[in-house]
This record gives sequence, structure tokens and C-alpha cells, in this order.
Amino acid sequence: MFRLPWRIVIKVKVFVPAFINHDKVDDDGFVTVIDGASMTDLYRQLKLPLPLRLSILFWVNYEQAKWNTRLKDGDTITFLFPVTGG
Repeated sequence: MFRLPWRIVIKVKVFVPAFINHDKVDDDGFVTVIDGASMTDLYRQLKLPLPLRLSILFWVNYEQAKWNTRLKDGDTITFLFPVTGG
């Protein structure tokens, strides 16, 4: 965790599928967010389209999480997109 003059930011490890825009993910797989950010904030930062947001399952530190789950420095976030076929 490091401080900027006007806010505290944290880094969270993010595992996102290859088809998601990785512009906000650094070379080590981390995303920088404001301290106290929620999963909703992370979704917005990653610019996930709304239809995908409604179908994605996600885990924080390997436990299923909710939209309002607050992120902490060093958390690991994993996304799962349900796949259907036939």
C-alpha cells in the first residue's frame, strides 16, 4: 500500500479472462484501486460491459463475494464466466 497526497490506494491481484481489457492490470496482474473500493468499483475500473457484469461470478481471497465487498490491500480477485453450450 502506498499514499498519494490526496488518497490512499491499494493493489489487488486480479485474475481476469483473456477477452477482458487488461489496460488497468499491470505486468504482475495487479490493479490499483482506492482504499475501501468495492467489487462494483473494480468492475467499473476494468470497464466490464453491463451484460457481462450480470453473469460474472467472482471470488475475493477464494471465497464467493458480493457486489458491496470491500477490497483490501493484497486481496486476490478471481472472475468466472459461466459457459453454456449445447
